[in-house]
Amino acid sequence: MHGFQNILYNKIIFSVIFLFITFITGCGTAKRTDKASRDEELKEFLAKYEKTFDPSSYNPDVESIKTEEKKIFIELESANNTEIALPETLPGFRIQVLFTTEIEEANRIRDSLNNTLPDEWVYIIFDTPYYKVRVGNFVDRYEAQKLLKKLTSSGYNEAWIVPDRIIKNPPPRPTITEPPDN
Repeated sequence: MHGFQNILYNKIIFSVIFLFITFITGCGTAKRTDKASRDEELKEFLAKYEKTFDPSSYNPDVESIKTEEKKIFIELESANNTEIALPETLPGFRIQVLFTTEIEEANRIRDSLNNTLPDEWVYIIFDTPYYKVRVGNFVDRYEAQKLLKKLTSSGYNEAWIVPDRIIKNPPPRPTITEPPDN
């Protein structure tokens, strides 16, 4: 028990000494800076740099500005004068899947074909008063025949190959991602 009292006594003494030192250092006067000398240093600093500052050295040459503006103007004008080139077409074949007067039916079949054939282009062609749903861009009839077999096995039994103007080297069909259901 006696050892416990010594430990407690030492802790109390240490705490009192610590508080006394903290109190003494906290109550000391703060070092004051002379405001007048600080203002004087600032004035000297500004006076030195105001004397040596030459704003004309920061003005670029007028001709260089005009030349740069002319370059930018020419670039902007050329960007505004772009022409959209129509894709090059050539005689070929497509597979006609539907021939109808109902736009809703044509859209439904187009959407179904887009899901069935994600790599092929699907077209709706309006030839008054009919809507034609066609698939693909085939240079020869043999390639069209291979897709026709796939379509007939998928349930599009009325599909047939038709001659048409096709797009030469069509880009890959963009993938359409549907938003997730919440």
